[in-house]
Amino acid sequence: MLGFWLYISSAKVPPRSADDALIYLQARNRNAAHEISGYLHREDGFYVQYIEGPTTALARLKRIIRGDWRHEGLHVLAEGHVQARRFAGWDMAFTNEEISSFRAYQAVFGGETDIAKASAHEILAFMERTALSGQARSVAELA
Repeated sequence: MLGFWLYISSAKVPPRSADDALIYLQARNRNAAHEISGYLHREDGFYVQYIEGPTTALARLKRIIRGDWRHEGLHVLAEGHVQARRFAGWDMAFTNEEISSFRAYQAVFGGETDIAKASAHEILAFMERTALSGQARSVAELA
């Protein structure tokens, strides 16, 4: 059975720092080994992440993420089961405000421009559109 988890948290490490980059590198290695796929976006001092995969592997990853010192104030936006993956083929899609800004996307398509106040639906629409349009990057491209 496949599950999904979408959360937002406050970043405690500077963007483009070694600690920040390590998040993406660890995700690539861990996700491939456990059949996890998803999307990670960083903007305005927040991480927003959607992950999906087998429920057992997902539960283990959720515990790891909750204990990660590089972010705080984790708030779950949505979670549950899915029939099919949203981000099949991605180890972990990645964007930040330099690659594709949520704020700019919302200004064009309408909706809440503050990512910290956005709905799960708005965030997932942004993630799906940027992944399909080729704007998202694989963490493998960042290595």
